[in-house]
Amino acid sequence: MRILERIHYMDGVTLFNEHPLLTEIGKIQTEIIKPKHSNFWDKTEQGKAVALEFPIVAVRNEDDMNKILSKTKADLYTIPDNPLGSPHFSSTAIATHLKHFGVEVMPHLTAKDRNLVALASELKTAVLFDFEVVLLTTGDWPSLVLPSKPVFDLDSPNMIRLARLIFNGVLPTKELFYVAERPRAAGTMNPHYKPEVEAQRIAKKLTAGAELFFTQVVATKECISRIKEAFIELKKYTNVKVPVMVSLLYPISDDIKPLLRRMGIQTGDDTFEEILEEIKALDIAGGVNLIILSRDLDVWLALWKEAYEKIKEVLG
Repeated sequence: MRILERIHYMDGVTLFNEHPLLTEIGKIQTEIIKPKHSNFWDKTEQGKAVALEFPIVAVRNEDDMNKILSKTKADLYTIPDNPLGSPHFSSTAIATHLKHFGVEVMPHLTAKDRNLVALASELKTAVLFDFEVVLLTTGDWPSLVLPSKPVFDLDSPNMIRLARLIFNGVLPTKELFYVAERPRAAGTMNPHYKPEVEAQRIAKKLTAGAELFFTQVVATKECISRIKEAFIELKKYTNVKVPVMVSLLYPISDDIKPLLRRMGIQTGDDTFEEILEEIKALDIAGGVNLIILSRDLDVWLALWKEAYEKIKEVLG
């Protein structure tokens, strides 16, 4: 059987190769399900949303989780999925737990750790527990110290396509189930790639059904400019406009910069506030996705307070 069946073209460019199973279940007629209303989306449309990556490396027990939620104030809590390919916690399990506190959540789901069946079950869980957003991304390779192999069942555009089908009440088995409101499907973009290359990658994910994007970590004003350039290039393929959440590390100290450069992330001497000003001027920006660098929870909370005050001062 051919691996890929349906191909979407635009201006001679292959935008999206759809998995044959998704092509088949996509033929099933269903009602269009509206996305869940959320405070995060309202703030995103204003360009003032603040997403906060949940510090899984600093969490030891449930008391730590309660402490984080009592001392932080974010429009959306994002939960990474085994960053750097090292096992941590289940992102959907953490998201489910956080929902009991009345906060808005976005677990990351990665392709390299799950086959199609596992992804489908995670996405149905997202519907059941009323997640606001789910981020679909390729994910980091398994750690070199672990004898684990990556899974290549679906690429990120097909993950997004699968999410949109399940969020509309259709399972890969062709079974239908009731959905009152659905989560939004988010994709990732990399401002460290050439804009013309990244524009095609974004176009594929938009074709698959992405409704917003979270960037890879940005550490310079020049990277903000490349985000803008990529979306200018995107106009060659589509006029669809979606918001972009710009991911920022705090703090970016001199000792962390060599590691970032090894990961392909450009660094420089721009301050956190200068980068925020560039984001504020970016007309497609929905806000910022903040990632705090600390394994010590008390230090993490102090850094959160510093960064949040700077974000609110600039973005309002």
